[in-house]
Amino acid sequence: MKLGNYAHISISVRSLRESAPFYDKIGFTKVWSSKAPQPWELLTDGSVNIHLYESYFSSPALHYFSAAMDDKIMHLRRLGFNTELHCSKDGTRKQHNFLDPNEVSIMLMHHDGEQMPKPNGVSQSLLGTFGELSINTDNLKASLLFWDKLGFRQTMTSERPYSWSILTDGVITIGLHQTAILSAPALSYFAANVAERLEQLERNSIPIMHELRNESGVIEGAILCAPDRQLFALLQGS
Repeated sequence: MKLGNYAHISISVRSLRESAPFYDKIGFTKVWSSKAPQPWELLTDGSVNIHLYESYFSSPALHYFSAAMDDKIMHLRRLGFNTELHCSKDGTRKQHNFLDPNEVSIMLMHHDGEQMPKPNGVSQSLLGTFGELSINTDNLKASLLFWDKLGFRQTMTSERPYSWSILTDGVITIGLHQTAILSAPALSYFAANVAERLEQLERNSIPIMHELRNESGVIEGAILCAPDRQLFALLQGS
């Protein structure tokens, strides 16, 4: 079972005016925007879409869309999931929410995902190519059981340098990381030329929260923090 045929990552922001310039600097462009019911913008960097919403909710959230969401909700309830219904004041928008074991919000929008603009697959981000939504967990086994029920399948797993697994449902990829190194969920990007990209970020006046170094002291990545406190990871890879 897929939760939807389209998904983006929704991020709660205090102020679009404060947050939007950061996303513009790292390579996101605006696709849609509106001021109702609260100001929001849908952005893309070619490899992933994110939704900045000027409203408080558990963030970041995986936001799925499907015209057959009623059937999916019924199936989830048969599996033992409890979802909370939210409706717009005019009754035109309906959404069910629930949390994973690590307090990551999953939002299920009753709306045809085929009408949503999908990333073109060509990354324009200064951070490289989006790889996963990295989720910190205290119990990898319990988290794997939860996501398995939602149709996610493991593509990679390891015990080094700590226990972790990569999963996908064919719509979006998540990484479950049982480590204290990751303090909150992060949007993780991979690039072969990390040093060059860090120099570019510095030229664009984008602050680095901290650098990631290997045992020899060589920089292999970095953690960035958006004005809305959303974490981004730039990691060595392709």
